[in-house]
Amino acid sequence: MKPSEKKTEPVLHTPARASAVPSRRRVAVAIGAGQVIEWFDWTLYASFAPFFAERFFPAGRGPTTALLSAFAVYAVGFLFRPLGGVVLGHLADRFGRSVIFNLTILMMSGGSLAIAVMPTYQQIGTAAPVLLILARVVQGLSAGGEMPTSTALITEAAPAGRRAFYGSSIFVGTGIGVLLAALLGWLLTSTLSQAQMTGFGWRIAFGVGAAMGLMGLALRRSLRLPEPVLQSARTNGEGRTGRRAKGFVGVLRAQATGVSRVVGFGVAATVGFYTLTVYMPTYLSLQAGMRPSNAFMVSCIVLTAYSVLPPVAGLAADRWGRRPVMGWSAVALAVLLVPAVAALSSDVAVTLPLLLAAIVLLAAYHGPFPALMSEQFPVETRGLGVGIAYSLVTALFGGTATYVASWLAALGHPLWFFAYVAATFAVAAVTLYALPETTSASSSSYASGRPESGSGSRT
Repeated sequence: MKPSEKKTEPVLHTPARASAVPSRRRVAVAIGAGQVIEWFDWTLYASFAPFFAERFFPAGRGPTTALLSAFAVYAVGFLFRPLGGVVLGHLADRFGRSVIFNLTILMMSGGSLAIAVMPTYQQIGTAAPVLLILARVVQGLSAGGEMPTSTALITEAAPAGRRAFYGSSIFVGTGIGVLLAALLGWLLTSTLSQAQMTGFGWRIAFGVGAAMGLMGLALRRSLRLPEPVLQSARTNGEGRTGRRAKGFVGVLRAQATGVSRVVGFGVAATVGFYTLTVYMPTYLSLQAGMRPSNAFMVSCIVLTAYSVLPPVAGLAADRWGRRPVMGWSAVALAVLLVPAVAALSSDVAVTLPLLLAAIVLLAAYHGPFPALMSEQFPVETRGLGVGIAYSLVTALFGGTATYVASWLAALGHPLWFFAYVAATFAVAAVTLYALPETTSASSSSYASGRPESGSGSRT
């Protein structure tokens, strides 16, 4: 072979050619900070819905109907996550991760600002819920684009053999964001009366969310985020780039296997998260009979534990494989979740250990999740592929979780919802058993988009 014909492996590079270690740290910091802001703002709605529901919906129909209406709007935001995942994920593949990275946080904080200053139903009538829906649509588009962009960026920048560990920073930021929202809920409910919370307390919460979003945007822009891309992916020469699938239909055809795999193990990830973190303070207050301040306190402790555990699970998955770490935690949650929830009560000493045990298992499942999800797609369509798959499961299952839980509780069967959550982990366990192990794939193979399905072995 002539020297001019010699084929070289595609390599990752950054425009500034910064050293590898600082670049990875900057990526981890930027992604973690962004996830904190995104999930703080996203969680505020579900956490404070019991306080503002009657402000946006007719009070004459009762608080339960108003709360169901508020959670229905919460689900609407999820319905737009697939669109955000497709559009923003595709733009991230075309024009770079960094631009979309900053846009998503601006959209999320803008939605919180709009809710903070929004007139109520008593002031402008039916226009109030319409404006609330529009704000949630913007936040849904933002959330849909954040996960695929973050997942692609952090796993592409990770060193060899550490993709799960670095990818776990996504859920560290997620946990801290939800934790901060719970801490704010505990602070406000501890210092303000019920009338003050329903009057203006919830506006304070969304105002804080908007302010944090602006600070997060300033932090991301100041970090000069590196852009890991394939040199070959910027060309139109021979290879995968010239034949790459384009658009929604193209990715579905070319990556149908990857999408179906992510759906199989992703439903449990999103439903489990919204159940044990976002919805749990509402469940403890309305079903277990716990004081709202105590419910938020328990949630804060649980979320503190959750926020530090994903990197441990990521390290374990990098050493022993994604499938064993995620698979055994899925089996445990499928078996133990319903009995644990059935034993919850207003007694903090009883409830806290049970929820801590459940959150440890969930963190073990979430730690390797971003890496495993990213490894199902080639680099040139990774943002769009992850965006389609993950946004679909969050829209269809994660977004409806709080509504289904509230609906079944209103019917007098709150445990039925947790049986449904346990079933999603059973499906995930089966999916993971059928998956090939992707831990041993080389960094060049992962970055160049070669199929991961043949890497490793089923152990």
